[in-house]
Amino acid sequence: MYLQIVTTNKSQKKEIISNTTLIIFAFSTVFYSRIFCAITRAPTILNLAHFAVVPLVLGIVLFTSRAKDRKQIAIAYSFLFGLFILLVVVLASALWNNAGLINAIVSFMMLGEPFMFLLAITCIPMSTESITRMKKLLIWSALINFLLAAVQKPLIDSGKIYANGLDGTDGCGGVFFVSGAGNYVSASVSIAFSLYFFIHEKTFPLWMRIMAIIATFWQILFSDSKQLVLAYLVAWGLLILVNLKDMSKTIKLLIASVIFGCGFLWCVQNLEAFAAFTVWARPELYEPNGEAWYAKFYSVRAILSQYQSSLNWLFGLGPGHTVSRLGAWFLRDYWSLLGPLGATTTPIGQEAIDFVNSFWLCYSSSLFSPIFGWAGIWGDLGLLGLGAYLFLSFLAWQHFGLDDSLKVTLLAIFVFGFIFTQMEEPGFMLAIAFILGLSWQKQRLRKQAQQATRAAQQQGLIL
Repeated sequence: MYLQIVTTNKSQKKEIISNTTLIIFAFSTVFYSRIFCAITRAPTILNLAHFAVVPLVLGIVLFTSRAKDRKQIAIAYSFLFGLFILLVVVLASALWNNAGLINAIVSFMMLGEPFMFLLAITCIPMSTESITRMKKLLIWSALINFLLAAVQKPLIDSGKIYANGLDGTDGCGGVFFVSGAGNYVSASVSIAFSLYFFIHEKTFPLWMRIMAIIATFWQILFSDSKQLVLAYLVAWGLLILVNLKDMSKTIKLLIASVIFGCGFLWCVQNLEAFAAFTVWARPELYEPNGEAWYAKFYSVRAILSQYQSSLNWLFGLGPGHTVSRLGAWFLRDYWSLLGPLGATTTPIGQEAIDFVNSFWLCYSSSLFSPIFGWAGIWGDLGLLGLGAYLFLSFLAWQHFGLDDSLKVTLLAIFVFGFIFTQMEEPGFMLAIAFILGLSWQKQRLRKQAQQATRAAQQQGLIL
């Protein structure tokens, strides 16, 4: 009887709308939790609600979705397999290193949650109306994030709002107010969105899409998030390498690089607002024994010094035991909650933070921070954990890197992993997953419409 009910058109439409609403709710619990807690002074525990909401939504979508598209099913199985491998590695690392079970759970969620969310979006056979709802949420969320960041800077500078000791530059975190690196996270979301908006939302006038790009550059400047420009420049270079087989596309990318590079160089040399970008232009920092390498690889040396067995290369030192976001900040900030649940820690994360606060190059720019994503994954989970995460990343690239604008954002995330811990920031990563999933759903709908048109034309020819 139940199967007969859910297969009717009316019920199926209700189910799709319900699942889309769940996706929107899950995204909102992640994206708006920090600003909600800051404004309402709600308990900070609400910042962790998404760790329960996202897997719950994924489970509901998997059990209720009636997707019949073979590609959707294949993607679902591949991501579930990848998530299973990651879970096994995290649990094995925790067991080998006597880490707490809660460490393993939080570590798995921090790394796997974006892929869960992307899978949940993919599994729904969305209609045009559902895609429109999601698109509106994305646009409004990006706009709110930008406007809040723009307002926060002068308010913090004037002392009208307090940002936990941060100045107006570091404190303008948009919807990620207040967090230590909220300015980078907020600006990263704006960059990813503006690229998507410029390329994919051509129903909006060109001047509006250009304004989104300009507004993003302004946010990068007033939030002093210059590392993001470097990350996207490196990502653009990697994109050129990826497209070497397509000579025409390679030439176009190179021309765009030259134009942007010349314009950016002129701005750096002639505009005071861009002067901060010259901080890195000190060749002595990058000599073989330069301070840049000494600072950046501090945590790598600290992790290697704690290896007691060759198996540490495979399983690391345990989830949350090194310089991942979990080990460096999360356990410390939520110890009152996680400690009684059996959380474990080591001195490595705190020692890395102390080093950052004491070494001039680290606190001058997070580009030289020894606390960064790839070091954290490798340090916590070893080469096996790194491989499991890269496998999931490859699946995202293979299935959702639909065009160069999305590919360059995926490559930028790869580069971010060498700078800071943004790969483990849920608000940023789920925003990227939202953009990727929405773009994929729009393409799926277009293909279905094209197939229906061709089928109708063929029937017409037969008749």
